[in-house]
Amino acid sequence: MTRRRFTREYKLEAVRQVEAGMGLEEEARQYDVHSNMIRKWRELYRKHGEKASAEHGVMYREEVKIAALERKIGQLTMENEF
Repeated sequence: MTRRRFTREYKLEAVRQVEAGMGLEEEARQYDVHSNMIRKWRELYRKHGEKASAEHGVMYREEVKIAALERKIGQLTMENEF
């Protein structure tokens, strides 16, 4: 069984509909996904904004990794200068 992949627009539209007042269960039936999936999308959208749904989460995860590595480089540079 393969996992279904949803586009960024699909996720954002589902979240916008729920935010506009449509019931979560009704929305889940309309978009043919489990209500927990829409809950997760909504939580990520609230927490991370537009970056949350970027290409199946790949861009967001990569940006987080890059930021962590840049912080580490800065820390190591300061330690080396000491």
